[in-house]
Amino acid sequence: MEKALMADLENLAYRRGIIIPAFKPYGELAGFYDYGPIGTAIRNRLESHWRRTFIEKMGNLEISTTLIAPEKVFEASGHLANFTDPVTNCKKCHASYRADKLLEEFYEKKGDAKMAEAAKHMPFKDLDEEIKKNGIKCQKCGGELSDAEPFNLMLGTKIGPYGGVQGYLRPETAQGIFMDFKQVFRDGGYKLPLAVGQVGKAFRNEISPRRMLIRMREFSQMELEYFFDPESASLSINGEEIDESVFSEKINLLTAEMQENSSDEKYMGISIAECMSKGYIPNKLFAYCIYKETRFMEELGFEKDSVRFRQVLKSELPHYSKGNFDMEVDFFGSFEEVSGTAYRTDFDLMNHQKYSNEDMSVINSDKKIVPHVVEVSFGLDRLFWTLLGSKLFKDEKRGWDVLMLNDYTSPYDYAIFSLQRDDNLNKKAIEIRNVLLSKGMRVFLAQSGSIGKRYAKADETGIHYAITVDYQTLEDGTVTIRDSYDTSQKRVRIEDIYKM
Repeated sequence: MEKALMADLENLAYRRGIIIPAFKPYGELAGFYDYGPIGTAIRNRLESHWRRTFIEKMGNLEISTTLIAPEKVFEASGHLANFTDPVTNCKKCHASYRADKLLEEFYEKKGDAKMAEAAKHMPFKDLDEEIKKNGIKCQKCGGELSDAEPFNLMLGTKIGPYGGVQGYLRPETAQGIFMDFKQVFRDGGYKLPLAVGQVGKAFRNEISPRRMLIRMREFSQMELEYFFDPESASLSINGEEIDESVFSEKINLLTAEMQENSSDEKYMGISIAECMSKGYIPNKLFAYCIYKETRFMEELGFEKDSVRFRQVLKSELPHYSKGNFDMEVDFFGSFEEVSGTAYRTDFDLMNHQKYSNEDMSVINSDKKIVPHVVEVSFGLDRLFWTLLGSKLFKDEKRGWDVLMLNDYTSPYDYAIFSLQRDDNLNKKAIEIRNVLLSKGMRVFLAQSGSIGKRYAKADETGIHYAITVDYQTLEDGTVTIRDSYDTSQKRVRIEDIYKM
């Protein structure tokens, strides 16, 4: 089987209702998508595995904070002043474009991967020069484009019956965690380092939403904020010292130097330990988070050579960061960011202390400290979309596509089909479904359509195993289990499935 194309993924997502454009009866509004039943099931699996990896197994904490905050919060966090993207406007029809993405798409069409990558990180002045040099015009009317200028991505709202308080929809979930950290730390009697995570919606008024779930205006994040004492000689995770042997793990890294020298290499292989010794990674906690992200992606089924870490250039570092790695996935020939690891220092807590006049320090080992923070932030929608893109294959022999998801990410453990439309077969299929549900299994039961069409739907929506109930089932209590990966089938006793 060969990998499917982007057009195949989009077609499958719409045709099977995995993704549904929001407000569809009224026409599409760019950057907003709903998830259908299959899409929701897969996304829930990703979220569950993130929670299992970064919260439950590590003994970390999870909270849930509000979507809206007053203006002062984002003034303190720096988002009002610094949370911008480059916008260019058509001087004729006034259409707006994100300048870096316009240039990136131009070079992608030319087949110049090096310049397409460089466009992602160019200063405003360089973007203007490249757009003019290449004669890039408005895509709608062909008009001349203006110089790029900063556009703030915050979505504002008025709070109160007369709009007396200016508020904003949060552009990240992190600020709620910073607001609540001191109380969580104090009430639980914890020690540093302490990680607090959150899954939830974030909002950005994107200039040019693109590639469906890659750049959205409403999206979901899975964020972990690790609070720690930067002067501590040792590093433990919830009381257990880190086993530094994990730093021998090799990662694919695109360094800042490689980017500045316009290297033809997509990345180089390097151990996490060597990244620390060369100064690419700012501290040991950051290194441990990189290790956990690497293992997490492998468990989801991403191929190792399709995932890289990009060292963020100094010129593009977020205003709060002293070091960033973006984890990127090869998505139909273009590396797209799915998570960011940032050393936020004490920027956020110190700024909130300054603007609120509330002491943000805590007592840790008889020492008063404003902790530093390492953040691991995943975009759930991007993770979902790049996973589907990496696991969708074309099978000419079957005549349909196959979404090869593993047991961590498949929407259901089993699909159950009755071979024919027969009350006795349907009754037995329902009985098997109910037993599997009682054992905590996730089960999809389909009772209509030919068996071939039902197999096709299971294959295309990532259900690894299908159980078929036939007349032999009624005689001897056996069923057929079909593996969607290779279409192989075997006959097993129903009781053996119950024991799995």
